[in-house]
Amino acid sequence: MLIFKKAIKAVFFLFLLMSVPSSIYSDNGLQPQGYVNINNGDVENGKDNYNCSLEKKVCKKQTNLSYYLFIEDFINSFIEIPTSNVSADSTTISSKYLAGRAPIYNQKNKQVGNCSASFLCMQNGDGIFTDISNYLTVDNGLIVSWFTPTTLINLELDSIIHSMVTQCLVVASTKVGFNPFYGKTYNMIVSSDDKKIYFKLYESINY
Repeated sequence: MLIFKKAIKAVFFLFLLMSVPSSIYSDNGLQPQGYVNINNGDVENGKDNYNCSLEKKVCKKQTNLSYYLFIEDFINSFIEIPTSNVSADSTTISSKYLAGRAPIYNQKNKQVGNCSASFLCMQNGDGIFTDISNYLTVDNGLIVSWFTPTTLINLELDSIIHSMVTQCLVVASTKVGFNPFYGKTYNMIVSSDDKKIYFKLYESINY
């Protein structure tokens, strides 16, 4: 009788061991160890996207920030700094130095900061070259600056402004007051259409 009871207990424990894995890995049960499931969430002027890998146990967070300005606002703010050749036999045929500043807006069409840029344009026998210093300041604390060397078709205002179009890496290396972006690096794409200049910044972090 004692042997029979021990046999029943052994069968019962064996049944429990066989049923545990199915409850852990079933769709309605617990998730496998190491699995992370995080829903997409919005952040101000951008989105947090999470992509987590069970095998590598690495969660990649990507923050996207998007802004735009109106070209007309930029043109209306322009100032021109006089330029002149230093030497009588200068190779510079023509030159122009402009600076402007315009409000930027987020995806909800709300004004959230400013963009300023200065354009130093010089024309010689090889073409028209422009050095652009750009600055973006956002109310959420983001401050980035970048330099754009480019060539122009002509010295018309539209041609000068659209020369801001570029793709580059920018670092939030300036901290003034509250700045949760300080020290972060972004891949920024600057594009344009007939009315607007667009700024899209993408950041990836592995942790």
